[in-house]
Amino acid sequence: MIERLSAVTSRIASFIGSGELDGAGLAVVHGGRRVLEWYGGEAAPALPAGPGVLWPLASVSKLYTAATILALVERGILTLGTTVASILPEFDEDERRTITVRHLLTHTSGIPYEPADMELLLQQQLPLDEVIEAAFTEPLDFAPGSRIGYSDLGYALLGVLAERVTGRPFPELMREFVLLPAGLHETHFPLRCDEHEGRLARVVGGLGDGLPWAMYGARYGLRLAHPAWGVVATLPDVVQFLLHFTPHAPGRLLARATVAAMTSRQTPETLGVPGWGLGFEVGGGYFGEVDLFSPSCFGHT
Repeated sequence: MIERLSAVTSRIASFIGSGELDGAGLAVVHGGRRVLEWYGGEAAPALPAGPGVLWPLASVSKLYTAATILALVERGILTLGTTVASILPEFDEDERRTITVRHLLTHTSGIPYEPADMELLLQQQLPLDEVIEAAFTEPLDFAPGSRIGYSDLGYALLGVLAERVTGRPFPELMREFVLLPAGLHETHFPLRCDEHEGRLARVVGGLGDGLPWAMYGARYGLRLAHPAWGVVATLPDVVQFLLHFTPHAPGRLLARATVAAMTSRQTPETLGVPGWGLGFEVGGGYFGEVDLFSPSCFGHT
């Protein structure tokens, strides 16, 4: 296995050498045991990639949000069938009134991916409630439950629901129900930049790259605590988190039935492949490389 993995690390190193990547980290776990943890290049100028680097997780953040929501479901605070409108009366119009927590978790709500004017909203460095207002106002892309449509706004709305039913900030809920019980001491939502100066990886190519309002990496985006893309973590912490969704979980974060629902297909076969569990994509890659995956595989990009 190590020989085969060396071919992978050599390939990544070649991308770094050619300038296609600045730096990278790779971890491989087999049978619950970490068989490889590799780093190469720089995570940011003058910051070598390594186990202490904090990487903005972008859309992988949705898994942490999904786990938080399902922790609330396990405690009877929400249900998968809870409608958004039953908690947010301002959502009770047209087909929006039928959207449920399950729709949001599986990207079948019809809520658009992002606000049409997302770049302008970020440039103005608005608070989160104004950034996600489009979830309440922009037309749905399709009738709830009729299609799959990946939605950052939908996951942002999950955070709003959690805050409304508990009366507590969503980052506080994530910390209590996911980060602390999973032992994720190097996972941050939001990141307090002053406390971690010099450890943050630079994201190249994201919206607003290099500007003060950048979606990933700038102080504004990091403190926004967007439930769809705001988590920052070290690679060892990401591995620790993901192990909780395997038979080799280091402890009980969520019930087995909950983990099974997160990691198995919950969308109808008629909606196509890949499908979605309650958080994880199931049976294929986001970029369409379905033939590289088994129907039971799960992950996120």
